[in-house]
Amino acid sequence: MREIYCLFLLLQLPQRSDGAVHSISGFFIGSQGLDLPDYMERIAVDDVTMYYYDSSMNTEVPCPEWLNTTEGQQHWKDINLISHHNKHTMTTALQSAIQQFNLTATSSDVNIYQGFSRCDLYPDGTLKAMLTHAFNGKDFITLDIDSKTYTASVPQAIVYKRQREANPVLLEITVAFYKRTCFERLKMFLQHAPRVNMKKVPEVSLFERTKAGSKVLTCHVTGFYPRDVQVEWVGAGLQFVDEEMVDVLPNGDGTYQTRRSVIRPEENPEEHKYSCVVHHSSVAGDITKTWVTDEHSRLAVWISLICVFLAIIGAGLLLRRFCKNKGAGI
Repeated sequence: MREIYCLFLLLQLPQRSDGAVHSISGFFIGSQGLDLPDYMERIAVDDVTMYYYDSSMNTEVPCPEWLNTTEGQQHWKDINLISHHNKHTMTTALQSAIQQFNLTATSSDVNIYQGFSRCDLYPDGTLKAMLTHAFNGKDFITLDIDSKTYTASVPQAIVYKRQREANPVLLEITVAFYKRTCFERLKMFLQHAPRVNMKKVPEVSLFERTKAGSKVLTCHVTGFYPRDVQVEWVGAGLQFVDEEMVDVLPNGDGTYQTRRSVIRPEENPEEHKYSCVVHHSSVAGDITKTWVTDEHSRLAVWISLICVFLAIIGAGLLLRRFCKNKGAGI
């Protein structure tokens, strides 16, 4: 379970609130006491992995075939070089945190040091970047890019903060990366990476079940890409089911799924209309699917049967009239 938790920390992506924002994110993990490589690194554009490296790999990560420009290959070379520096950084930070928290450093103890970076490119050209570190799931230090200083989140991080700021050359390189280089790299991947701009339309289905005496409506949305999606129920008297608010989860084919559930009122359900509205970047407008109650279904069946019955009667009358007229020799 600990290994699964560690991988979850590495692979989990925060959901962007605006699908038009493009991001390049870095996930860096140094650990001890886990049956995993001591260091792992992942670089992703939006939610697509561009680069993965861990300390068990003996060779550099080869440049992908689709990145065949001179600039792209130089960026890839730099990524490989920086990953070895990041490995050293995570190891140093992990040992500093263990020491400052007065934790034992035996091989059986589990400690995890995480680094997370992100550069966001907005549609209007606005650029935002951040770098933060955490130890055993809690904030440790954060880089203030404008002031070129680190902020210690806990007293135990002050020693490592001073250590990072004691190297002004490395500090300038780091700040320059988050002010310029990461955005150049993001634009390069957006231009060349084949999966980044892929889009798949969501499939929406509705179903009803009884839970604790209440009628629960669920809107299941699946097969969509990219990850960002908005799902909401519309209708009078609906109550949201908080414990059934499901995060966006991956499917095996690289697409995503999620669901939203509500409790509908039981009084006069045939008088109400309940709709699930899905907004996704793969479609220009919203996808709206309306729930049809059993009462509505039965009404529709009766209407259909009446229509069929009237059609049969009408056809019989026409046939009778036709035969009568034909017998009169007209």
